[in-house]
Amino acid sequence: MDSVRAAKPLFSDGLNLANLVVSSDILCNSWAAISAQIDGNHQSQSPSSSETVKIQEFEHPEYKIIAFVTPLVAASHLQEEADLVPSSSSEVSEFQFLRSQDSPSFAINKAAISLFNALRDSKLSPLKTQVAKSSKSIPHIITGDYLGGSIASLFTLWLLRTLDSATKNRPLCITFGSPLIGDDGFQQAISQYSTWNSCFLHVAHMDDSFPRLFLLSTAEQSLYRPFGTFLLCSDSGGACFEAPDTIIELLTLMSQERNGGTADSQNFNYKSVIECLERRLICKNHSAFSVLDADSFKAGINAQVAAIGLMQIQLQNMDSDSLWMPEKDILKRKNQALDPAKELNKMKVYLAYFEWYKKKCEDNDHSPGYYDSFKNKMFKRDHKVVKFKTELEMYWKAVVEEAEKRPHLPEAPMRFRWLFAGTNYRRMVEPLHIAEYYKWGNRSYISKGRSKHFKLLEQWLDEHQKKPQNSVPNNSKMKIMSSITEDSCFWTHVEEARITCRLLNSGGSNSAEIKNLVEFEKYVMGLLKNYAVTPDIFLESSSYMQWWREYEDVLSKQLMGTSHNSELTRFMDGEYHHYKSGKLVFHMTDE
Repeated sequence: MDSVRAAKPLFSDGLNLANLVVSSDILCNSWAAISAQIDGNHQSQSPSSSETVKIQEFEHPEYKIIAFVTPLVAASHLQEEADLVPSSSSEVSEFQFLRSQDSPSFAINKAAISLFNALRDSKLSPLKTQVAKSSKSIPHIITGDYLGGSIASLFTLWLLRTLDSATKNRPLCITFGSPLIGDDGFQQAISQYSTWNSCFLHVAHMDDSFPRLFLLSTAEQSLYRPFGTFLLCSDSGGACFEAPDTIIELLTLMSQERNGGTADSQNFNYKSVIECLERRLICKNHSAFSVLDADSFKAGINAQVAAIGLMQIQLQNMDSDSLWMPEKDILKRKNQALDPAKELNKMKVYLAYFEWYKKKCEDNDHSPGYYDSFKNKMFKRDHKVVKFKTELEMYWKAVVEEAEKRPHLPEAPMRFRWLFAGTNYRRMVEPLHIAEYYKWGNRSYISKGRSKHFKLLEQWLDEHQKKPQNSVPNNSKMKIMSSITEDSCFWTHVEEARITCRLLNSGGSNSAEIKNLVEFEKYVMGLLKNYAVTPDIFLESSSYMQWWREYEDVLSKQLMGTSHNSELTRFMDGEYHHYKSGKLVFHMTDE
């Protein structure tokens, strides 16, 4: 039965996605916005002339359209500027946020980045501020044709970085006949965020040479790579593709079918293309594209290839896997990305077992608490919990590592739901790592033994809470009803304090050790006043209470000085019994 479930077939939805796009009004309205800015004097000019670029906003009931239109540019002129500008160049400074561990470098087309920079301060920067503000209430479509589409793509990418990750109204960029604008590193950097990659729809017709312009500019394999979704179309129909390798192969096949394309200037009219696609949608003549194949996914891709009029030339291509295999890989990754909460929910079940384990270790006042119970492993449950601890650690290490690789953005590296769950994991599970560490006589856990993923989870939480809109009160007494101590390294400080007490009691007194104990007292008292530590630390067999008894010996020998009378010692003389109820009121006093 499991093998049957594992073999669940995949289906390509490229035809359905194309039909969805065509059936909406976004294509025709986007092209209409572009056409409205084209006048009779639309003469061929240098693509670097920022004064001739037209940018206009069009309002519709459900969204706004911002259209970028550039003068006619000869294909030969753009090919002269087919060079790629590396991310190390100052010309690409506005896109440094795309750099990550997986994509440390990338490159952008010279003509596109030069025109973007020429427009940036005077037109694009104010527009970005305006759109970022209005995106809170209404969606935006950013569109453009040819080189205008390249600027629209770069502007959309620049805008996405500005928008908060929680923004629901992300922009949709629709380009018509635009050439590719970046290399493999650029494509990979954008694809690291599936939500970003899905914000781009590129429309390309078989008879339009511009989308494949830079594929034809070199004899070797092109350095340029597509990103986003491509709606490839011909007089036969249209279909959507997402895999870069498949898109490049299909663009190349289109070139072979049309002998490289006919137009030298950007004069291809996509209005007739959209109207043709709309007519074919009304007729619903999809049976003509049906291609039988035992593999349902491969059959779907073949139907998409037939829809764009390339089936005959594709049949001559012996390496048919090069078309459908990349698309299948993309779909598998999307399916995993679309439901990341499924694995997170599984981890929550594991964490729920930890909560049960913690309560079992605190059944009565003579119980040691879950930290010391795990450290000593006297019961069967102490060994059983190791399995869940390992599963949780493997999951969260992978999540944190993936989040760290992503481009550097102003918001938190991971969404709040994951950050909150990761915080619960860290506070519940890290104490058990600490228990194992000190069980074998080690010291200095924070500097020598702490895992990087714990450090980053704590760092990201601190950065999140420093933002005014994310701050929460820290003095609520209700915190003691929580099952987790806020500082996941609390038991590290307890263990170090116990080691210090033993050194003092054995005659190793020095000012540094005394200072450490004074600091530990202040640390504990600070947690207590903020109700940030749970009452299980006061169980008689806990390591904290063992420290207190050892510390009482230190005090009785006056090793801390003859007049030492700290706030914590007064608290431990009796008030700690009332801490659990939450009714204890701390009076702020100077020591």
